[in-house]
Amino acid sequence: MIKDNKVPKYIIVLGTFRSGSGAVYDYLSGRGDLYDPMGSEEYQLPHMQNGLMALESASESAFHPTTVDYILSQFENIIPKLSRPRSFWRYGRGYSARLPLFDNLIREFIKEITAAYYPMRLNWHRMNRSQIDYIFSETMDYLGINQEIPKSRILTSKEKFLASAKKFHDQLFLDAANNCPVLLNQAGSGWNPVESTKYFSNRKVILVTRDPRDQFVELKNSYKKAKYVLGFIEWYKEMRRRLDQIKNPNLLHINFEDFVEKNVQMTEKLCEFLSLSSKVKSNYEPNFSKKNIHKYKKILDQKDIDLIEKNLSQYIYYK
Repeated sequence: MIKDNKVPKYIIVLGTFRSGSGAVYDYLSGRGDLYDPMGSEEYQLPHMQNGLMALESASESAFHPTTVDYILSQFENIIPKLSRPRSFWRYGRGYSARLPLFDNLIREFIKEITAAYYPMRLNWHRMNRSQIDYIFSETMDYLGINQEIPKSRILTSKEKFLASAKKFHDQLFLDAANNCPVLLNQAGSGWNPVESTKYFSNRKVILVTRDPRDQFVELKNSYKKAKYVLGFIEWYKEMRRRLDQIKNPNLLHINFEDFVEKNVQMTEKLCEFLSLSSKVKSNYEPNFSKKNIHKYKKILDQKDIDLIEKNLSQYIYYK
């Protein structure tokens, strides 16, 4: 068990899809006094589909034996995709290359959160079979031929689950951190910044949001291809409704435009929040980020601009 005085300090930078959080991450990474194990790669295990958040929900509020067993199997399915390198032919994140202990520790974590192992046929096993496998299995049953019974597992309590998740991360990052704070990019959900980062024992979270006009431009022109302005307006409203309700001492909310335009003032505020020295220089250059402020003027139709400004006026950034 890791002692409290040896638990690493985590600094987690979050955004809400193209919201400019990369500027804050680049500043922190460019200081050189933080342990940045993933480089620019995002650490997605907590919040990706069927990740830690889904497992935690299944262990408590969404608990049911069939649900738990299904989500745990789906969690296992995403691990190789995170571990392996990406290529033209398949999805990958390359975690095992950056984090040599990842594969072994994740197997230990799964064993630790499994409260019971009891081979049993569950409904989801039948639903997930291909048509050929289904016919084959039904035929075998009809003929009375024994088949291998699938493994069925249930998860431990929420409290033990959270303790195991924190232990997993501390073991994953502690030795290489060498007493430096651990910097992680997108190690949680920007929509749910407190709940999604509670799998880290000692963390401070920076959430970056952005002028909706420029965020719409980024979402529209990136691989996300989010084109419809009315849908974006409702999306942005709901995001901000959720975020505006969150008050937590471990969370600092920063506006991307303020961080760029008032960089000296904002970095001092950031360093105070993180207990870092503001005298340490970073190779981040805020002037390079200024081109991303109000870029909507060159790209958006005036009709789209008017709709966003009318419906999201409280979030508009004015120089």
